[in-house]
Amino acid sequence: MPNYTCKLVTEQGNIVERLISADSISDISEIVAKNKEQLISAKKEGINLDLDSYLEKYKKIPVEQLKLFTNQLRTMMSSGVPLLASLDVLERQATSPKLQKIVMDIRKRVSSGSSLSEAMSHHDDAFNTLYVAMIKAGESAGVLGQVLEQLEMFNEIDVNTKKSIKKAIRYPIMVMSVMVIAGGVAVTKIVPTFAQMLTGMGTELPLLTRGLLATSDFAQAYGLFVVIGFILVGVGFNQFKSTPYGRFAIDKLKLKMPVSKTLLRTAIMSRFSLILKTLVSSGTQIVDALEIAKNTIGNKVYEQVIGDAREKIIQGQTISTALENEYIPSVAVNMISIGEETGSLDTMLGSIADYYLSELEERLDGLTAAIEPIVTIVIGIFVAGFVASIFLPMFKMYEVAM
Repeated sequence: MPNYTCKLVTEQGNIVERLISADSISDISEIVAKNKEQLISAKKEGINLDLDSYLEKYKKIPVEQLKLFTNQLRTMMSSGVPLLASLDVLERQATSPKLQKIVMDIRKRVSSGSSLSEAMSHHDDAFNTLYVAMIKAGESAGVLGQVLEQLEMFNEIDVNTKKSIKKAIRYPIMVMSVMVIAGGVAVTKIVPTFAQMLTGMGTELPLLTRGLLATSDFAQAYGLFVVIGFILVGVGFNQFKSTPYGRFAIDKLKLKMPVSKTLLRTAIMSRFSLILKTLVSSGTQIVDALEIAKNTIGNKVYEQVIGDAREKIIQGQTISTALENEYIPSVAVNMISIGEETGSLDTMLGSIADYYLSELEERLDGLTAAIEPIVTIVIGIFVAGFVASIFLPMFKMYEVAM
């Protein structure tokens, strides 16, 4: 387990340096939080020879690093440390060379007279449109510390949601991949060793066995062409997905498919309402908030829906009326309408976000619980079918001999 030299703010407000052993920065954050301390920086001891360190300049800043950066900046500014001094500390204590260069450039731009949001806008590989817009709103309203806290909360929820979705689909994908590999090995390596024995029994083979032998013959004769075909289809699909029409068509299909549509719509609505709530509560105008939400929602269909709603609001319609669409649930529209009428739109958006986050968690738990028995049944059918196709002819030959 690697050691990290960590700079912390204790519960009493003192800054201390301590050596902590942990597998990752996220683990350090959890350890520090349990001690009611706040992490300012963490630097790994020794030389890191991972391949990632060489490829880092080609990657975006990971969400975990961005979350830590936001936490450190908020901690120091809340403690009264000036912005330039905070950036100087963050530059020296950056957890990766790429992040260090980005923070150094931001510090130089700020010291030359640029605002923090303007300096961050030059680094879209680290700070997306939402992040920059919120920093700008915080600077304008003089509540940068509060905005950083909201960003930290948003990143935490966003990361946890993505982890939950990945966790739900990881198991079936892994099992199906193993089954495909095992099936390929079986029909190309194992079945051929039994083929001569089975065909030489002198009795009519069961349909299941004949199907397995035919599959094996096909795999041996055309297996390479099948693999090449799948590769070409994959390349073609990626090319299609990279076009505006292709991306829109695929996103729309995902929203229509029986298995994914409910889960995906719930996830998008939770993200949409959380983005709006975070922006509106930081002082961003609703028209600007919708523009930012459109560019960061991650689905082309919802981009169009949000863009159309924004244009309707500019023309004078209310927010709730403008958002009426088959892709925006009526419960969300009604709650937004109540928020408009009572002057508590940000509070109502927070309630909508909480509602959909809770619903998403329940649906993911239900999906995970349903997937496991289904996958078990599929594996059982696969194994039983393979074993039966091999042994049924032997049993039949034994019966004939008797």
